[in-house]
Amino acid sequence: MAKGISKPRFIKAPQDLRQKAVNFSTGLDVTLTDEVRAKIDSVIAETADEFSTEILNNLREMRIQVKAAEDDPLSRIFIMETISELAFDIKGMGGTFGYPLLSELAKSLKDFIAKLGIPNEAQLEVISIHIDAMYVVLAQGINKPSPKMEKELLENLRVAVDRVKDMA
Repeated sequence: MAKGISKPRFIKAPQDLRQKAVNFSTGLDVTLTDEVRAKIDSVIAETADEFSTEILNNLREMRIQVKAAEDDPLSRIFIMETISELAFDIKGMGGTFGYPLLSELAKSLKDFIAKLGIPNEAQLEVISIHIDAMYVVLAQGINKPSPKMEKELLENLRVAVDRVKDMA
């Protein structure tokens, strides 16, 4: 440690706060009983249509943004932020609603965009491929893909990403 800087001090939380955090009798009950799980499943099932609509809206907006990026190279850096945020939303919702592949595709897209500066035409094409793949997963209801199919799809996307990621 640098001279003049003291070691960090750890301050213990008050006892009542620690009890709540570790679920003592005075804290919150965080056990998932069958009844609680049924309620959660019911809410998820009731909102499945809203989920599909939300994802479709996000995917449509992504396509609009990609088209705008193709038409206006100067705006690409700002457009990528919007697409990244939409991909983040899809990533979070996919697993909750039983679409783990959708989450993986959205994560792949978000990670790819995070490494880009201003994307070129080939990189925009890889972004479009991600979006198209998410459309297919949702439209076909692929919520339990075979491990082989999932692995092949994600591996092919990785190859595409690797081929264009360093293109300037």
